[in-house]
Parts: sequence; structure tokens; C-alpha cells
Amino acid sequence: MQSALILCICVGVFVGASAVEADPPNALGKITENGTSTDITNTPEVETAVEYSREKRAAEKPKKGTAKDKQPDMGRTLAAWVELNSILKMRGDISGKLSTVLHKLGHEKSRLLDQANEPAKKKKEEDDEDDDEEEDDDEEEEEEGEEEEGGEGGEGGEEGGEEEGGEEEENEGGEEEQVEEEENEAAGNSTAELLPEGCQVNETEISCAEAGIAELPIINDLNITTLDLAGNNFTTLPSEAFSGMPNLEVINLSRNFLDDSSISPDFFKNLTNLKVLTLDGNGLETIPQLPGSLEELKINDNKINQVLSHNLEGLTNLLHLELAGNILWEGSVEPLAFQHLPTLKHLRLDNNRFTSIPNGLPASLEDLSMPHNQLVEVQENVLMNSAHLRALDLSHNLLSDTSFFPGAWIDLPKLETLDLSHNQLYVVPAHLPRVLRQLSLQHNFIQSIPPDTLSHLRPGLQSLHLSHNQLLEHGMLGKAFRGAYKTLEELHLDNNRLERVPPNIRYFRNLHQLRLDHNLISVVPVKSVCKISLTNASPLLALHLENNYLDVNRIPRKALSCIPELQRIILEPQNHNEIVLFEVKGFLTLKENLGILLFNQRSERMCLYSVSISVMFSYFSLLLLLSVFSLASLSMALPFEQRGFWDFVMDGEGDGLTVMMRDEEEGSAVLPTFLPPIEIPMCPFGCQCHLKVVQCSDLGLVSVPENIPTDTKLLDLQNNHITELKENDFKGLSNLYALSLVNNKISKVHPKAFIPLKHLQKLYFSKNLLTAVPKNLPSSLVELRIHDNRIKKVSAGTFSGLGSMNCIELGGNPIQNSGFEPGAFNGLKLNYLRISEAKLTGVPKELPDSLHELHLDHNQIQAIELEDLRRYKQLYRLGLGFNKIRNIESDSLSYLPNLRELHLENNQLTRVPKGLADMKYLQVIYLHSNNITQVNVDDFCPRSYHMKKSFYNGISLYGNPVQYWEVQPATFRCVTDRLAIHFGNYKK
Repeated sequence: MQSALILCICVGVFVGASAVEADPPNALGKITENGTSTDITNTPEVETAVEYSREKRAAEKPKKGTAKDKQPDMGRTLAAWVELNSILKMRGDISGKLSTVLHKLGHEKSRLLDQANEPAKKKKEEDDEDDDEEEDDDEEEEEEGEEEEGGEGGEGGEEGGEEEGGEEEENEGGEEEQVEEEENEAAGNSTAELLPEGCQVNETEISCAEAGIAELPIINDLNITTLDLAGNNFTTLPSEAFSGMPNLEVINLSRNFLDDSSISPDFFKNLTNLKVLTLDGNGLETIPQLPGSLEELKINDNKINQVLSHNLEGLTNLLHLELAGNILWEGSVEPLAFQHLPTLKHLRLDNNRFTSIPNGLPASLEDLSMPHNQLVEVQENVLMNSAHLRALDLSHNLLSDTSFFPGAWIDLPKLETLDLSHNQLYVVPAHLPRVLRQLSLQHNFIQSIPPDTLSHLRPGLQSLHLSHNQLLEHGMLGKAFRGAYKTLEELHLDNNRLERVPPNIRYFRNLHQLRLDHNLISVVPVKSVCKISLTNASPLLALHLENNYLDVNRIPRKALSCIPELQRIILEPQNHNEIVLFEVKGFLTLKENLGILLFNQRSERMCLYSVSISVMFSYFSLLLLLSVFSLASLSMALPFEQRGFWDFVMDGEGDGLTVMMRDEEEGSAVLPTFLPPIEIPMCPFGCQCHLKVVQCSDLGLVSVPENIPTDTKLLDLQNNHITELKENDFKGLSNLYALSLVNNKISKVHPKAFIPLKHLQKLYFSKNLLTAVPKNLPSSLVELRIHDNRIKKVSAGTFSGLGSMNCIELGGNPIQNSGFEPGAFNGLKLNYLRISEAKLTGVPKELPDSLHELHLDHNQIQAIELEDLRRYKQLYRLGLGFNKIRNIESDSLSYLPNLRELHLENNQLTRVPKGLADMKYLQVIYLHSNNITQVNVDDFCPRSYHMKKSFYNGISLYGNPVQYWEVQPATFRCVTDRLAIHFGNYKK
């Protein structure tokens, strides 16, 4: 009501004095707000404003006949407006809406000023055409009028009038500048007054970040280009919310409560100057319509579950797109979606559900980031068009040694940076991109670098990170680094299992940084780092050897003599307080044992080394606990002067220690002491424990070993003879992430065996003797591989409570269709299911409808019926190869709208299945080794060019009784490259 009242007052003042002077109450009349008619003419505010305006005009009204009585007196109107503003401020009635009204009226005043100047200019042109006499008369008349109007002009009025007449145009210009300054000041003040508490404004930016607001008043300010509303409580954005700021270039709406219903379709599209939009941390499920001016878009941490072609249409200027932390997978991204982004350079798809890189990436892409997904492969053609790709991040995924197709990226001309860290690699991958300069492989299970893996790289690798793996010295010998000796500048081998400095380090010519810390190194060979025959200084700027088992005083001087500055070498601290596991077998005397247990740990100061010996003078294992003790801690007198080093053995069965003091020159002596027993963390006998990984494979174990460290993350028990899992076998292993029981003889699993494994995500149970899926699997389980067992039945409820599971491998079991009870897969949201090499005669019923991949190869399936595939609308890869399929019922494939890859090779088909031409996204189809005798022109491609959303990049037809010259060329009109069509030769 208040804003409507002020609007009427201001309109009465600005439109002209006549309406107000004639009849102020009638001029303002009644206004309506919210549907209610209210008489505002009797309010004190109106009477005050109108009376002020009337008095001003009566006092300053020029005489008739002057030039100024023909144009609105905007100076007096401005005074009335300012006075009205002052009155309302005194009453405390200035509000955001009033300021907006006054701001709009300021623009209206400027327009009226321009309109008022037009008659004056026209009058001046007419005066120039009159004769001199008429011009003098007009000037005299004008001077008289100005004297009367000036009132208190005094004696200088005559001269002032003459000067005024000569500079009329200049004064008008000055008045316009003054008005413009007043308008800008009023606009700035009104914007600041409109903003809620917690907001700040400067000339071009409004910041309301973390202000706790849920709405923003309408702001009319053409100067604002940046708006920061991050971290607030917005649940909706009215269509007119930003309409008064059409020049916005940067908007940050991250961390609010916006969803698809919160934003009208054209909300952002009308902001034609917008360049940067951030919508992170909301609840959006689809990408809103956006203006073509956009250059950077961030919609991370939302609920985006699909990227359709029209979502990104028109964004021809987009350079940077971030869609991390959503619910995307390769089947939810239309192949042509990114083709609307011809200038896109940076794409972030982190933390989604991709199992492979999506197709249809823009050719302009330079940086692709996909860590924290579920990638299991890098397909051969997926990066085929990414000629400008420079950096690829595939870290924190499920990539293994077999995940990379040979031609996946080897020929990409600009790919220089590749991150494969935090995956499941055991060797450095082959077929790396030829121009690769930086390779990150840390946090894998890499044990070796195959020979010549890096030899094809040109100009050569500069940075190689292999930290936190399982590298041994023999895994890096020979030609492991061939091709990188001249170019490598940075090599990280820390946190591995090296026992000595690799001897081939000396061949690197430009190596600046070498990290060998946190290994098991006790020896630095003389020729490992420096070439003794050469006098050239090493290029090394930093050599890290700390946290090993070195006696720094016994490192040969020549070993590091080529490094000119000692500060480049980091040697301290060393691990004399940690545990080293090793085994010594034989009938040895105590003195002989101590000689073996020295490990070259020599020191000029006195050091004591504790050794726990379970059986002395027999066939035994030794546990060496390297500890540094001070003389004071022993509280004992030395029997003679210490000149060498000291050893002591700990009797594990006693309550104290027996110290054996051995002098390098004079022999040895025994001294009893009374130190308390020391608890020593154990590693299972025969196993290897390192970096929370316990490897007990290939040991001939018949049961799960005891004394497994409770902080173990990966437990490897494969290739043993374990027959049973008992209730307490995994007690205390609540931190276990992955458990491998592959290739044992397990036939019995206690119902409570897996209960302690509260964080287990990967369970590998293949190649055992199980007849059923174990019960009570951990609810945290993500991946279960239980192929090649003797499972014949999957009961209802077997997988209940496993809501996190996305991958099950059941192949190689003698299970038939009848072996799947109704409800067997209830509650699962699987992405991947393989039941290959079983005894299926048809597609199993009621599999999870969330499946992205279904592999039923190598079974006895004879036909695909209409209902078999109806529920799998998200399926993008289907494997039906190596079956006995003769017939695929018409329209059965139409239920798979997102299918990308179809395997039907090695079946008994006599024709190309119907419906392939209607599959918009199908890219690869295997039909080789069937009985197909004819290929029709419309078997693969639709007649309408626009119906096919994604062209084929692979069609295999070889091994069929059809010749390529019998097939019309137009048959493959929707194939990207003719080389993608494989006919081969048919042999009867």
C-alpha cells in the first residue's frame, strides 16, 4: 500500500504541475493495491507534497510570453521530487520498493528533460533566420522576463541576463550532467537500501554469500555484472528476479535448495550477457535452459541423471562444463549431447556412475576429468575424435590391466598428461599415448614395469609417479625405463617394497627429483646413483632416502659423490624403530644368528637391536624388531668400553630380556637385564604385510591365517587350499576393503563369517566349490565375483540388504533358468551382471531393471522373445554371443532405447535382426559367424537421416555366407567410417 501511495505522489509531481495545481485530490484519486480501493488524498503526506509543489510553482512561475512557459520546468519538478524524498526519509518510510520507484522516476525525469530541450533547440534555429532588429527585440524581451524571474538579481541582473543569454546551451548541458550524476547516486543508494542484511554492494557486484536469505528484492541496476548468492536458503527463483539487472555476467547460486521446479524455463535464457553460472550443491535433476553467451557452467553435486541433446543446444561459446557429483552414466548421456559445444575445452564428470567414457565427446576438448567413477574399461574408439585432448584424469576407478584397448589413445596427438592413480593395476599399462609427458600411477598394486613400455614415447616422459605400489627391484630391471633415460625429470618410487636403490638410476641424464623414501632400503650400491667413471655432476636437485633402514654413516662415499650439494640429499629419519619381517631357516648357533641379523645396521653410537627368537638352535623363524635405546634406559653398567655395536635377543617365553653384547673386535658377552616384554605387531606366518596390504597367496594354506593386522585394507588369500570359512576367521577386520579368495577349495561358509567386515566393498570368490551364494554378505558390498563355482540355485532374498551392489559376476556356474527363484534379485540396483558360460536356455526373468550391462554369452539360448527384454530400458550393452539363437522376435529390441553395443556373434541367425534401424544410439553390433545370407539396404540405418542420433563405428559381418559386393553401399549410410565395416571372407 505504501509503495502504491508513493507511486501516485511521484507521478503527480513528474507528469506536470497542471494536474496537481488544478485539483490535487482528483489528480491522485483512489489507488488499488491487492484488489482494495483506498482513498489516499486525505493523507498528510499527499497534502504536504502537493502544497509544497503549488507554492514552488507560484513563486517561480515565469510571466506569459517568455520562452520558458512553453516547456515543463524540470528544475522545479526535481526540487519537488527531492523534497518528497526528504519528507519520507524523515518519517522513516523509505523502503526498497520506494527506492525502486524513485529510481524509475529518475529515468523518466531524464527523458522529460530531453523532451524539454527540443523546443528550445527548434526556437534557436528559428531565431537565427530572423533579421537583426527582430533578434534584438527578442533579446530585450527575454532579458526583462529573466529579470522578473530572477527576483533578487540586484544590480548585476542586466549583465547577468546578457551573459546567460550567450551561454544558454552550455548551462543546459551542465544541468543534464548534474541530473545524470544525481540519478547514478540515487541508483546506487537505492540498490544498497534494497538489499537484505548481510549483503554488500559495490559499483558492479552484489554479494549476499552465506547471508541466510531465502529471497531477493527486485533490483533495477544496469551497472551490476556480478551476483553472488551462494550458501543461502533459496527454494525458488521468480521469473522477474533478475530482470532489473540485464547486464549480469556472473551468477553464483551454489549451495541453495533449488530444484527443477524452482527455475522457470526462460529464467537464465533471457540474461543474454551471462558468461559464468554456478549451480553447485542444489537438487537439480536436469540442466536448465541457458543463454548462448555462457562460457562457464558448473552444476556439480546435484541430482542430474541425464544429459539430453537439447539441454546443451545453442551453447556455442561454452568453454568449461562441470557435472561432477551427479547420477550420470554413459547410457544417460545422449551421444550427440556434447556435439552442441564446438568450443568446449574442459569437461568434469567426477564422482558419477560411469563404467566407460561416454561417446560423442566434442572434438575441441582439451581436458577430461572422470575420477571417482566406476570405470572398468577404455574403449577403442571412444577418444577417436579427441585430437585436441591434452589431459585425461581417470583416477579413483576400477581400471585393471585388461581395461585398455590397444588403440584407445596411443595415437592421440596432444595427450600429454594421464592420471591412472588409485585403480587396480598390477603392471604399467602398455600402448600409452605417444606424446605422453606426465604419467601418474600411484596407489595401485603395480609390481613391475614391463620392458620397453615407455620406449615408444616421443619426445619422452618427463614425470612418472609410482608411489604407493608394490614395486620390487627385479620389477624395474633391464629395459623398464628405456625411452625415458634422456627426458625423465621426476621419478617417485616412494612407499614401495624396494630393498636397495635400483642400479639403473645412474642412467637418467636429466632426473631432477628422485623419491625413494618409505621403502625397505638398507643398501645404496656404489654404482646405483652415480657413474663412478664420470666426473660430471648429477642433475639431481632432490634425493629422498628417508624412512628406510639405512645406516647413514655406512653409505659408501662414492655412491652419492656426484651430487654436489649435500642439502639435496634427505637421509633422516630412518626406521630403526619399526618392524622388519624376514625368515631364517637352519641349525645355527646364537652367535651365528646374531651375525645374520645385523642387516648392516652399523653406527658409531651404541644401538641395541631386539630379536624375538621362537626356537633357538633349531628350524625357526626370526622376527627382528629394530629399536634404538639410550644407555640410560638400560640402567646398567657396561662390562667394557663400547667400540662397535650391540645386539640383544628377547626370549619370547620369559619375562625379561637377555642382552647379547657383541664387539666387532673383541668378541661377545652376555648380560641379563629386566626390561618388560615388548608387544610386537604380527604378520601371519609366511605372508607379506606392507601398507595395509596382506598378501598370503600361493602358500598352500588350508585355513585363513591368524594374526592378520586389524588395519588391513586388502587381504589376498588366492591360490591356496582353504576349504572352509569359519565364524571368527575375519574377526576384527572391520577396515577391510577388498578380500580375494580366488582359486581355493571353499565349499562351506559359516553364516556369520562376513559379519565383522562392515566396510568390505569387493569380494572375489571365483574358482571355488560353492553350491550357493553365501548368506549374510556385508551390506557395504559393491562388487561380487563368484564365477566358476558349482552354484545351481539363487534363492529368493539372497541379495536382500545389498543396496550398494552394482556388479555381480555369476558366470561359469551350472545354473539353469529354473535355478533363479522369483525375487532372487529383489532390492538390487545393479549396473553390471554377467551369467556367461552357464546352462541358460533363455533370458532369465526379473533381473534388475537398473542394468546397464547384461552378458549372457556362451549359453544355450535359442530365441529372444518379445517379453525377454521389456524391462531393461537402461541397458546399453547386451552380450548374447556364442549361443544357439535362430530367431529374434520382431520389436523385441525396441524395448532397449539406449542400447549402444549388441553382441550376437556365433549364433544361428539367418538374417539381420529386425529393428536395428530404429535404435537411435546403437553404435556397435557383432553379427559375425552366423548363417546370414542377405543384407538389405534398410537393415541398419533408418530412412530419415535425423532419426539416427549416433552413427555406427563398428559392424562385423564376417563369417557369414554373404559377399560384400552383394550389399548395396547405401546400406551403411549411417556408419562413421567404412573401415568400421568388417566383412572378411566366408569359408564353407
